[in-house]
Amino acid sequence: MDSRAQQVMDNLRRIVQALRLSSSQFERTSGLTAAQVMILRHIDASAGLSINDLAAQTLTHQSTVSEVVGKLEAKGLAIRSRAASDGRRRELQLTDAGSAILQNAGKTFSETLIQAVNTLPDAALDGLDGGLVALIDAVGLQTATAPMFMEDPEAPKS
Repeated sequence: MDSRAQQVMDNLRRIVQALRLSSSQFERTSGLTAAQVMILRHIDASAGLSINDLAAQTLTHQSTVSEVVGKLEAKGLAIRSRAASDGRRRELQLTDAGSAILQNAGKTFSETLIQAVNTLPDAALDGLDGGLVALIDAVGLQTATAPMFMEDPEAPKS
């Protein structure tokens, strides 16, 4: 095996392993995935966010964020309400139960990863993007959805 190929695979394994361990830890301690905890933290930091605002902050597609928020709503941890200033806009807020979960929740690896990606120099970000696009093409995942890390996408409703 080419040593560069092995280095790439080792680096991918490190990231996937850190994501998996982080998510497992949060599921054991809070009953939530790391993605759900991260979304709660963003809502807590900026009450009144819209789904689109939240998607931009988490570097995730709007429909994916909406699914995770729906799961949090179903658990009574977050609510969507109409904005007072614009009845068409739906704003997100934590419930008391959602706030309570964050009292003991540390930083997720997803948050660390997003922060790191946001601080990469443009040249490194361009190289990483180009390499990942080539890899995605090579394994045939161009049309695959991109759920939040370690978050199972909702099954299509029949």
